[in-house]
Amino acid sequence: MEWEWPILAQAGGPTDDSGRVRGQEGLGGKASGRRRPVSVDGGAGTAYNPGTPMPMQMPQEGRLLPPYRVLDLSGPEAVFCGKLLADYGADVVRVEPVGGDPSRDKGPFAGDEPGSERSLYFLFYNTNKRSVTLDLSSERGRGLFRRLAAGADVVVESFAPGYMDSLGLGYEALREINPGLVMASVTPFGQTGPWKDYKSSDLIALAASGFMQITGEPDGPPMRQGNDQSHFPGAQYAAAAILAALYHRDMLGGDGQHIDVSLHEALITYYTDAHPALAWMQLGENVTRVGATSTLVIPLGAYPSSDGWVSAGIITPREWDTLAEWIYEVTRNEEVLNDAYRGGNQDRAPHNDIITALVVDFTTRFTSEELFHEGQRRNLVFIPVNTVSDLLADPQLEESNFWFGLEHPSTGSVQYPLGVFDSDEVSPAMASAPLLGQDNEAIYGGELGLTEGELEELRQEGVI
Repeated sequence: MEWEWPILAQAGGPTDDSGRVRGQEGLGGKASGRRRPVSVDGGAGTAYNPGTPMPMQMPQEGRLLPPYRVLDLSGPEAVFCGKLLADYGADVVRVEPVGGDPSRDKGPFAGDEPGSERSLYFLFYNTNKRSVTLDLSSERGRGLFRRLAAGADVVVESFAPGYMDSLGLGYEALREINPGLVMASVTPFGQTGPWKDYKSSDLIALAASGFMQITGEPDGPPMRQGNDQSHFPGAQYAAAAILAALYHRDMLGGDGQHIDVSLHEALITYYTDAHPALAWMQLGENVTRVGATSTLVIPLGAYPSSDGWVSAGIITPREWDTLAEWIYEVTRNEEVLNDAYRGGNQDRAPHNDIITALVVDFTTRFTSEELFHEGQRRNLVFIPVNTVSDLLADPQLEESNFWFGLEHPSTGSVQYPLGVFDSDEVSPAMASAPLLGQDNEAIYGGELGLTEGELEELRQEGVI
């Protein structure tokens, strides 16, 4: 590919048919201005005309991203992608079925009272987004979506491969009306290959990727991780790829792109420490599961305390000598002072069972906090295995303002974790998840120009 390095085009500058600005020269070729498409007839109301080249969008004060318009059609596989973009400044519009996205009915619910506006799952994953309702199965609904896409920067979807094409809303169709559109499709196995049409779940994704092969006890079966962890790698890759595609479009003068994200492939790249594929290629062996403790660093892992669990790791000979002395002070068991256990990790490996028993007898005499603080004093690594209530009261998280409350009209104040990163200059936006269809009038009426009569007609037909 030959890159053309652009200078930024001014709004309204003259363009040729390719959308490039005429009469200006950049560093390595013509300057480029992204052409918004012209007229798209959505079959309801006045035709939408987004206009000609847009100036470079700038982030609002305190935000990382410009207010890129993102149409979010995603299910659970990619909803975190839209959240990342929305939290840092993008204008993300959740396009929901008329009856609401299914995740609105997913518990737990605020106050343990079910309701479409009370799902804590939905409230978390849709902060800083807007909401419109739209029936994509109807012709008028599809027409409205085309008009929305004509003025959008990004579409995120996680339907089965081919579904958007069957509606006439696939990437090839949408790029005809908006060449600058970036579309991200996040699916279980991607858009190509013999598994592309297979359905999946968190369990299937973790099994197919090999993640379960390295999770669990050594003498037990492969295990899945808690919650739907398989969704996060693909969603994060999608967000990063979207930003790269927007950079390519806006800064390098390129067109939009279709991003194909496979959850299967994304997961495989997320366990590169002792990577099963590399181990097999080099040694011809599967990586073994190690459970809550390690067979290489002894002792290392999770051990019971008097009020929960504590994680500990002893690596150097000095650390073992210090721990052995502490254990002896408490238990008076001279076995822990055995010279056979001294030295490096591998010197203790043949005695793993005995050492584990000695450590458990010791840790169960203290609370996790006592082990943590005395461990710090002795320069040893002991850290409590926190519960959710521990995290909510954690002084470190409190000092960094990690938790903050957002008011929602149906639930009152709900505590949320801060975004992925925060600084003096950039911080996440702080708006609660939208009510179902709360932005129908603003977007369909205010942006697309539909009258109140047309909106009411669409409501009566079940289109919005």
